[in-house]
Amino acid sequence: MSGHHPVFWQTPQPLWARFGDTTAAAATAADQARPAILRFASDDFMEQVFGTLARDPARLDALIARPETWRAPAAEPADLVQRTPVPGMVRTALRGSASTNGNGKGSVPATTSTATVTEGSRTRERPLKLYHPAHQRFYLVGASLVCGVPGLPERAVVPGGAELVNFVIRRLLPVPENSTDPADLREFAFVKDAAGARWQRVDGGVDEGRPVAGEEMLPVFPLPFSDDGDRARTMWGGLVPVGRREEYMGARVDRTAAPTFAAGQLQWVQGAPAPAPRVSKQARMTQFQLEVAEPWKNLVRGSHRIRTPLVQASPFDDDAETPEQKRARVHDHDLAQQQISWLILLDFADYLESYLPDVWTAVERDGVPATTLSTNQQALLDWLAAATMTPGLELGLRATDVSAAVRPAKSSLLAALKAIRADGVREKLEATELTYTPQQPGLGSTEFPPFHFVLAGLSNTNTVEGPFRSLPSGVPVPEEMALDPLVQPVTTAEQDAALLDRLTALVGRALEARVESDAPPLPFALQLRDALKATVGDAGWFVARYVYTRTDCGPLHPPVLSAATQRFQLASFFDPDAPARPIRITLPLDTSPAGLRKHNRNTAFVISDMLCGQIQRAKGLGLVDLVLSVLPWPLHKPLDVGSGGACKDGNGINIGMICSLSIPIITICALILLIIMVTLLDLIFRWVPFFIMCFPFPRFSGKKAAAT
Repeated sequence: MSGHHPVFWQTPQPLWARFGDTTAAAATAADQARPAILRFASDDFMEQVFGTLARDPARLDALIARPETWRAPAAEPADLVQRTPVPGMVRTALRGSASTNGNGKGSVPATTSTATVTEGSRTRERPLKLYHPAHQRFYLVGASLVCGVPGLPERAVVPGGAELVNFVIRRLLPVPENSTDPADLREFAFVKDAAGARWQRVDGGVDEGRPVAGEEMLPVFPLPFSDDGDRARTMWGGLVPVGRREEYMGARVDRTAAPTFAAGQLQWVQGAPAPAPRVSKQARMTQFQLEVAEPWKNLVRGSHRIRTPLVQASPFDDDAETPEQKRARVHDHDLAQQQISWLILLDFADYLESYLPDVWTAVERDGVPATTLSTNQQALLDWLAAATMTPGLELGLRATDVSAAVRPAKSSLLAALKAIRADGVREKLEATELTYTPQQPGLGSTEFPPFHFVLAGLSNTNTVEGPFRSLPSGVPVPEEMALDPLVQPVTTAEQDAALLDRLTALVGRALEARVESDAPPLPFALQLRDALKATVGDAGWFVARYVYTRTDCGPLHPPVLSAATQRFQLASFFDPDAPARPIRITLPLDTSPAGLRKHNRNTAFVISDMLCGQIQRAKGLGLVDLVLSVLPWPLHKPLDVGSGGACKDGNGINIGMICSLSIPIITICALILLIIMVTLLDLIFRWVPFFIMCFPFPRFSGKKAAAT
């Protein structure tokens, strides 16, 4: 299978021996042995590459990617697409003439990872950065696979899977990790296997041109053409996936050396590896934060927001709230907090059943464990039994309430967790269409749980209360949960919310750090945080290599890798140096009522019965109502949105709606709202001077003159 001569990669054949002023210099130039990155600035880039290879392959030199910005874009090459058919004899003559005249046959400047870019009168050192298709940029990695004999003839690839051609993207990261010397950058392969996607160190030594087991292989395609001697040649091309930048930059980093390719083949032959078991304690703690602790914190913060205007003195004595009005506001707030508290209690109970089953069994047995609990598990159970809803919360204490509608409070958090999982409670709570409000049928509805237990509310003395205040102070809070004054201002609200980090720590200590194959994955945000922490300050350099694989030859003949391309970066979508694709949006011309009525209302919105009811509740609200609802007293005016419910017809049957809207009118509204929001937020961002620029367009009238 190996043949009688070596196989290796070279830059595309039209660029051979051109990266230097002399033949000797070109033969040893680094660009001669590595793939070339070709840059295109139009959506018909495939036509451009086909046209260039057909008419004058030597002009590939004009397509080599160089550092550029939108202020100083690269020069556009000649359009060589044959848009008018010409006879084959003429094409041959033109091709021969181009070869004889030496068009495009001059030396090619060496590619560099950085270059000085001139933008007007200013010069800047810019990296070789690849932009997105959304920026109207496309990049192909091109290379030639040749045999190591005089003339470097093409190596024909056997179809059918016995021989494969691909290319790989590799990331450059410093080794050692904290090094800032560019010379310390080493290649990491993007590996996808049972352990998940990651960047893995290619080799502990200096041999980075070797294959890596499990490395992601990107597809390529052959581009046939004829060289100046009319010999059949093939350039392999692969599209650089710039759009995957965020995936690449957010993948975790494994700095251990990758296993050999032979070891990876042997592992695959023995059977596809199962997902590697891992310690899941961190994932389960994070899940608790997302489902229980953070929503609970938001209840605490919401109570503090309501409390602030209640305790502030009004500057207008005549407009001061009466004690009855304040109690009404507190009561309404606590009712809203209660509905969310029920849902958090339900998630808390589900979590205990899934990840702390012994503790949950004790909860179901009113605090009596069925088996011996660990010290940390017993500590959590004891706190659940001791945590009570603070007496004095305003639920049901208003004189106007119907006493029959008042639900009794549970004696402890433990009792509330057990009650929320009683038969039928979950089904009714998750199926209700109502909002828990003082108005009937909310407060007296049987669709809500038959008990009160507010996790965070306001007492009759306007203080924020809840069972979180009884959390033990001796529980050490993990460092990553500690309140960071540089990120979150240290206020009373945040101090109270931070108390719930003790609960997370209490739950974390009760969890067993067991290894399990079905452990929940870490949330994406946490995975991204860990990946970014491992690459702080990384500029995001990458290289590409071509790979030739003989699948039937096993470890005796491992894949042949090309030299690495020039280093490059992948631009972010909002890169300030990125070119901008021209986009034209034509708004309706005649925006008078007579003109807008002509547009078809051809966009259908399918609205459920519940959403229909919520829309009906919002229809009566105006902008002034929304503004007043967030202003402090005495300007504050609460919103009256009722208790909710679905839309019904005259017979009490739930109904949905299908509404037809006019897209042109929606677009006009979107533009007006955009201008309003940009103007308002300019108070913070100061961005209006850079937002919009308009040019006059004479004699462009939206209304046609009436016929006479």
